[in-house]
Amino acid sequence: MRPLWHRTAGAALTGAVALALTGLAPAPATAPLAESPETMVVSADWLRQHLADPGLVVLAVGPEASYRESHIPGARYLSLRDISTRSEAPPLSLELLPVPVLDSVFESLGVSDGSRIVIYWDGEWVTPTTRVWFTLDRLGLGDRASILDGGLPAWVAAGGEVTAEAPAAPSRGRITPRARNVVVEADWLAKRLDGAGIALIDARTPNFYDGSESGGQPRAGHIPGAKNVAFPTIVDEGDRFKSPEALNALLAEAGAGPGKTVVAYCHIGQQATLVYFAARRLGYDVRLYDGSFQDWSRRMDLPVVQLKQARAQLLSTERLGQVVSNPEWRMTIIDARSDLGEYLQGHVPGAVFLHNETLRWTGNGVPADLLPGESYRALFERLGVRRDRPVVVYGAGGANNFHATFVTWLLKGFDHPTVYLLDGGYGKWAEEGRPVTQKYPKVEPGSLAGGKFSLALATTADVQRAVERRDVLLVDARPPAQYSGQAGPQLRRGHLPGAVNHPWITDLAGEPAKWIWKPKAELESAYGAHGITPDKDIIVYCNTGTEASHLYFALAQVLDYPRVRVYVPSWTEWSEREDLPIE
Repeated sequence: MRPLWHRTAGAALTGAVALALTGLAPAPATAPLAESPETMVVSADWLRQHLADPGLVVLAVGPEASYRESHIPGARYLSLRDISTRSEAPPLSLELLPVPVLDSVFESLGVSDGSRIVIYWDGEWVTPTTRVWFTLDRLGLGDRASILDGGLPAWVAAGGEVTAEAPAAPSRGRITPRARNVVVEADWLAKRLDGAGIALIDARTPNFYDGSESGGQPRAGHIPGAKNVAFPTIVDEGDRFKSPEALNALLAEAGAGPGKTVVAYCHIGQQATLVYFAARRLGYDVRLYDGSFQDWSRRMDLPVVQLKQARAQLLSTERLGQVVSNPEWRMTIIDARSDLGEYLQGHVPGAVFLHNETLRWTGNGVPADLLPGESYRALFERLGVRRDRPVVVYGAGGANNFHATFVTWLLKGFDHPTVYLLDGGYGKWAEEGRPVTQKYPKVEPGSLAGGKFSLALATTADVQRAVERRDVLLVDARPPAQYSGQAGPQLRRGHLPGAVNHPWITDLAGEPAKWIWKPKAELESAYGAHGITPDKDIIVYCNTGTEASHLYFALAQVLDYPRVRVYVPSWTEWSEREDLPIE
């Protein structure tokens, strides 16, 4: 699973048969550019002057509905589905079709050897447009193709005419096969990780490059030796290409230079085409790793550099609805409502049931303590959890939302790269009329082999030192009545000396049965008002650690606070020990 947003995580929802380029030999010399690099980018004024030229083919890239409403006169619509397909096994989200098929697609749009092609985008479809240009370059037509700078918005701003009238069907073109070797595969790249002769560029945004987010891939991080040139830096705020001088400075800083082959990659091979286009415009010998990190990260024999631990992320019910109905997606969904009766009455299709009490035992007489790591490993593997598949966890969406955050906290103890928490839980899912089933899923045993189990955990001794020294911020996640000592079932009531109270439920908003998380800015403000800031070492606690896991999710996962630990079994242990102080 990976995000759908074009600008933030990028991705055409297409893919298919991988192009057979195994054993790729060194590419021939770069094909001739157009008259000058500047002709790869044309202005709205230039296009208006040449719109009636014989042999000009204008291709529109963007939402098809938008094209039907408004497009440049004579422009022909091109869907990314027409130039990409899914590979056989394992499926990749975006792969080039075989060259003969691509030639035929563009011929059907009227493209011939002598055509002058101008491509433009609608909306924010910048990287899909450069993906089309890259595809033409693969066919040997890059020297005949240009991109309209600023896309359709720039055309409209310059007074360009638009129409809803469909253009006449074009006469079929004729393309002479002359494909260029501009695609590399994982094996080719793995032999060149010493950096000799290549400048490897990761075009994803920094949060994916450094590994703090996985992008739905089996592992988080980047390919060893890669430098980060985030794809949005290639264009300005108006989606116009930056000057060649500015682009050259960006690529040079990433290692591009004389005698170097630039190799660009991203999530699935779309965002990286923006870097590819910039490098080609500057005259570099450049290739694209088409399978990109989706392919690399699932190859467990290939190394990955992770600068930061991948965070668990919120997932909308809309996004889960899209992938649940797609049989090609492979994921583990965990129903953490801790009510078997509710699960039997209905659950998200494919969800396995997990009761919160399965995750606890009595340690040294203290109830609700943590199990050994190997017990959690065996439990999650029996539920089908594996490193190369995303895990989606959901609770009821109401009063026990913390059961789901506790499961995500445990999964992050195994450094699982792709963990999602369903925002709004089952309550919101069902309220929206999304698919529900009473059937149990067929579960294949998973694997969490490799790596030790290491939780962001504070011990009783850690808390004692924090109470004595007051150098660590203690945060109580319980309701105010329990914090103040007016309620609670334990032997003694009250809170840890010096602790501040931030009830877990205040992180949520909306209707009680389907609470959703407050926006990040609101969470930052609310925690800041309690003096809970990212510069502090923080220990969160509650009664048994479950409510505290909710604060951990907010602080460490949503807000990216660097030093947050959970005290388990929290007040249940502390209050029983009369040698420990309370307020």
